[in-house]
Amino acid sequence: MIRPIIVAASICTLAPSAHAATIRASSGATAKVADRAAGPFQCLVNKLEETGYRIHFMGGYRRHGSRRQSLHPAGLALDINQYARNVTRPRMPRSEIDIANSCGLISGAQWASGDSGHFQLGGWSGNSRRYAKRQYRRTFARMP
Repeated sequence: MIRPIIVAASICTLAPSAHAATIRASSGATAKVADRAAGPFQCLVNKLEETGYRIHFMGGYRRHGSRRQSLHPAGLALDINQYARNVTRPRMPRSEIDIANSCGLISGAQWASGDSGHFQLGGWSGNSRRYAKRQYRRTFARMP
């Protein structure tokens, strides 16, 4: 089934192979991510909450308007309590990187240009735009 997504007055279609799954925090915050990323992201949310960290909101699938490629459109990235790049409220626990890695994820906090609160499926560390473009093309059909 192809599911339309309305994004700023334009319609994109989500490819059938990229079904969306919902992850949930105990606070009621939810986010849509790709099916294959749901397990690791739910693991991250659960482990963050076990440390006492409260999740107010999360952002999964979305189209970025930035110049850099992102894994958000493919549902392979998640932002938690992120107000701006590398700004979260409340602050992420110091164990953010270890928690993410234990769930098979990469934390943006471990990058040279830090991005605390951003997490993505392992295997891509932010250095290859080609990988992100390929994931984007696989996820979205060409717009009419």
